[in-house]
Amino acid sequence: MRDRLHLTFPREVVAEPVVCDVAKKFEISFSIRRANVEVGAGWMDLQLEGEEDEIERAIKYLQERGVRVDPIEGDIIAG
Repeated sequence: MRDRLHLTFPREVVAEPVVCDVAKKFEISFSIRRANVEVGAGWMDLQLEGEEDEIERAIKYLQERGVRVDPIEGDIIAG
C-alpha cells in the first residue's frame, strides 16, 4: 500500500527525527517529496509504502508525537 501525507511539525517537534523514527519502528519505507523546515516549524509531503496496518500505526505514532497528519490527493510532485 502507498499513502501520501502532508505533515506539519510544530516548534516542539521540528528538530526531532520523527520520520526516521517511524521508519525504524514500523515496517514501512518513505520518500520525502517536498519539504520546508525552519527553526520554528516545518512541513513535509511524504509518501509511505508498506502494509496498511503498519501505515496506520505509523500515522498514529506521528500524531501522538504532535505532528499534524493530513492526506494528500493526487500527484504530490505536480501539486
